[in-house]
Amino acid sequence: MAKKKQSLVDLKKLNLSFEEKNQIIKLINLKTKTLTLDTEIYENDQFIAKREMVYAHLPKKLKAQLNSFF
Repeated sequence: MAKKKQSLVDLKKLNLSFEEKNQIIKLINLKTKTLTLDTEIYENDQFIAKREMVYAHLPKKLKAQLNSFF
């Protein structure tokens, strides 16, 4: 029997983040069916918003780290 992939992967424990336009973007969840990420945006250590972003917009270093886990 084939193993089912998880449709939602929790990334909070991996503590992955990157900086863009003086904002820190932390990765929260990866939705594998749609290849979108739930993110939290911080500026000056203050929470600004939760947003959804496409996996393709991640920096190459983060993509490489995520690919090594899956």
